[in-house]
Order: sequence, then structure tokens, then C-alpha cells
Amino acid sequence: MLDDAVLLDNHLAFLAAHRGVVRRTGAGIDVVGADDFFSCWIPLTADVDVPDGTAAVRLVPWSGEGWEARLTAAGFEPAEVLVHMEAPAGDAAGVPLEPIATDEDAEAFAEVQTAAFLGEDDPDVEWWRQELRKMALRNYRAPDQSLYLLRVDGVPASITLVFRTADVFGIYAVATKPAYRGRGLASELLGQARREAAGGRLTLQVVEGSAAERLYLRLGFRPVFRSPHFRLPA
Repeated sequence: MLDDAVLLDNHLAFLAAHRGVVRRTGAGIDVVGADDFFSCWIPLTADVDVPDGTAAVRLVPWSGEGWEARLTAAGFEPAEVLVHMEAPAGDAAGVPLEPIATDEDAEAFAEVQTAAFLGEDDPDVEWWRQELRKMALRNYRAPDQSLYLLRVDGVPASITLVFRTADVFGIYAVATKPAYRGRGLASELLGQARREAAGGRLTLQVVEGSAAERLYLRLGFRPVFRSPHFRLPA
């Protein structure tokens, strides 16, 4: 199972680059997100206490036994379960894509990300618009990342991001504007991720039971491990 910990390491590296700060100790991993939704503590052994002030705990298979009962007794409630998935990397049909290389494309990347994940009536949409723009501009030149953008008739329409750690290639920010869904754009971007990861491990995370999980299963991804979340009531 510890061989699969490298998939979590890739995800944590992405979070550190795009969502906040990640601090590791022998007892656990503290993720302090730019938004509280991304903040959590991950135990790495069964015989430690939850740090004071922790509002969300994320479990991984090597957290040890008994955590779910302990967290429930402490008032935490089950929340979403992330499934870490993996698919064979390698050749894929289609024309190879080039990652974005300009500030203009980075801003377009963030525009698609905002439009795909948040509605204009979301109370936090403006905060996220600025935050995602800042992250795209900061990261698109990073040597461990490739940000991809597809346009339709010149309009930014679909995006994804590939984040590399050693021989693990993580897929993040798979998003298409609502008006352009159903055209195979995300599949084209996933094909590029397969090409980029040739010779390595291709991974992503998805909410268990979601339509996205069913899609990735159809595309050949397989579950590797589950990561249940527990949160204190607001």
C-alpha cells in the first residue's frame, strides 16, 4: 500500500502549489488551504490525537485502524469520499497538444475554471475568480506542471492540468464551460495527459459515487484507494 502513497504525494504537491500550505510531521499531514474547504489533517498513524482546532480529517489506508469510530465519537460527521484512481498511460488518439505559454492563455485557463465550477450567483465567485487567476499565472511556467487549454472558434472552452512528481502524473482541473460540454473536449485533454505520462503512473481523484467517477471508470481508470473525509458540523 505504501507504494500507492506516491499518488497522495502528488495530490499534496498540487495542493501546496495551488491551494495553500502542506506541513508534514511523523504523526500526520496538515493541509492549510486558501479556502477552509481545502483544509484538513491527515493522520499517518493510529496512536496520535487530533490536533486542537482541527475541523476536518481526511483518512488514508495507512492512517491506521479505528479512526472512523474515534472521529464519530469526537463529533465529526462523514463527508465526501475521494477515490484515488489510476489509468494506463501511453499513446492516445488525436493530435498532441502544447501547454499554454502566455499570460493571456493563463488568464483564459482561469476563466474556464471559474465558469465551469462556479455560477455567477455564487457568493464567492469573485474571490475564486481572482484566486484562480493568480494561481494560473503563478504556475503555468513551473517545470513540474503543464496547463492545457482548448478553444472553440477562438473562445476558451475546456482545460486540464498535469502535475508531475517523480514518475507520477496527476490530472487536475478537468473543466469545460457548460455551453461546450458533450463535444469530447475533456476526452481530448485526457488523451494528452496519457501521452505526457507515458512511462509513468497517471492518476486523479474524484468524489465517490459521482458522475465523474462513472465517466473515469468508463475511460479505463481503476480505483486504487479511498480517502474518507470527516468534518465537524458548522
